[in-house]
Amino acid sequence: MRMKISTVELTKALYRVQGIADKKSTMPILAHVLLDATVEEGLTLSATDLDVGHVGLYEAEVLASGSIAIHAKQFYEIIKSLPTDIVEIESKENHWVEVRAGNGRFRLVGMAPEEFPALPSLAEVPLFRVPAEKLTRMIDRTLFCVSSDDNRHNLSGVYCEATNQKTMRFVSTDGHRLALADQSFDDDVTIEKGLIVPRKGFQELKRVLSDSNENIDTVELGFSANSGLIKAGSVTLTTRLIEGHFPDYQQVIPKEGSKKLVISKSLFGECLRRVSLLSQGRAYGVRLSITSGTLQLIAEDPEFGEAQESLPISYDGEDLTIGFNARYILDVLSLITEDEIEFSLIDDLSPGVIYPKDDTSFLAVVMPIRI
Repeated sequence: MRMKISTVELTKALYRVQGIADKKSTMPILAHVLLDATVEEGLTLSATDLDVGHVGLYEAEVLASGSIAIHAKQFYEIIKSLPTDIVEIESKENHWVEVRAGNGRFRLVGMAPEEFPALPSLAEVPLFRVPAEKLTRMIDRTLFCVSSDDNRHNLSGVYCEATNQKTMRFVSTDGHRLALADQSFDDDVTIEKGLIVPRKGFQELKRVLSDSNENIDTVELGFSANSGLIKAGSVTLTTRLIEGHFPDYQQVIPKEGSKKLVISKSLFGECLRRVSLLSQGRAYGVRLSITSGTLQLIAEDPEFGEAQESLPISYDGEDLTIGFNARYILDVLSLITEDEIEFSLIDDLSPGVIYPKDDTSFLAVVMPIRI
């Protein structure tokens, strides 16, 4: 294999796979990327951790076809530091790789391409198209509360289902909070039954979509019984779906609360952020004291002191005092673009529901805490 490629293009390609190449695996090949160069197609760069696979196609001047596996992290650090616009890469005997750029020359130890795991073939999976911007918003609105507990495997991803022919729903929960996002599309949503996409699959898609050098307007999605396929521009991601049953999220979402308050999102967020500075020793617990027209936020820390702040709200129900983890609420507020939110409550022991005022496409459920 011998080729010339833009340093910027190769740096972008290697950056995209840094989260997938598994440096901690007992299989050394998983810490490598596979470079497959052909005169007809250019450079195909692949990485996998056996759960998520990434294949990207990039422009390159291929002088001799061939393939080689190179350590992903080391190769990336070298390429991104090069001062030249073009880099030349050539595979040598015994899987050595020579990298030439200007006056610099690097010789790297590679691995046989035959050792690289075969990625799943999902050629028969039917795909449907969705706008990248809408999909990114759905991912942002649910990925934040995916569980990080290794013992709760069925909560370590985003539950996806089609609520009707044109609408897709994402749901996630970590047991303390739950997020739900709906989105309608022009194409039919071909998801036969609910499935769980692992956190990493959507994280890697976000990494590709956030690339400012490539304007990706549309993403193609497709799912089989145990795998998912995502195409975004020149990149194809494959992901193994999570086995297990996602909880019945409808049972977690409280029916419409009897106590509803309307609050300025920005004002609520600013006050909550300030008051919670004195709640860190108490698991970021903040008490919300709700009376007609006023919300008082109270936090206490035995070591540092206490904080109180009041803000106006639209509310004329019964008085209520309830405690929440301030970080959980702030996470939700950061994902709402509307100026006002509604906070629906039942009593001091039941979960609260936060959603944008006059927008039913997104909601978050937050469990109360005792303070």
